[in-house]
Amino acid sequence: MRIKAKHILYAGAFIVLTIIGIFLVPKNEEIIISNSNGKSGDINSKVETIFVHIDGAINEPGIKVVPKYTRLFELIELSGGTKENADISRLNLASVLKDEQKVVIPEKINEENSKESITYSSKTINSGIVNINSADKEGLSTLPGIGPAMAQRIIDYRNNNGMFNDIEDIKNVTRYR
Repeated sequence: MRIKAKHILYAGAFIVLTIIGIFLVPKNEEIIISNSNGKSGDINSKVETIFVHIDGAINEPGIKVVPKYTRLFELIELSGGTKENADISRLNLASVLKDEQKVVIPEKINEENSKESITYSSKTINSGIVNINSADKEGLSTLPGIGPAMAQRIIDYRNNNGMFNDIEDIKNVTRYR
């Protein structure tokens, strides 16, 4: 009799924990997937969504609501594609987007129309602006507080994780090794 009571106790505990677990699991937002004509379809799907701001050389800039784990190339498609002057070679199109992220699609630099010349060795503009997504070690070292070691860590981070999509991403680079 004791073995049977023990099994009943275990089964009861399992059922109680399962019920508690169901109520503790966060609920996803419910969104209605729309057809291209803007009318809602018959498909109701529970999908967790994020908000992303896209700007720059994109046909339809603005704040987009997309499913969690959307990749940059999907956001570009959703935003009507890029303009002719877009330079997507500087972006990691496979990167997964994050909630509250801002993505700026860069423009190609046209030397004929540019009033500033480009230093290709460090990929800096003579005005003193350094692009942390493309600058080499020497160019990064010209930034205040960035020495050769930190510049190398920035390059290593960029090579391992893709380009910086947001200014806050630079905080992910470790200060000391």
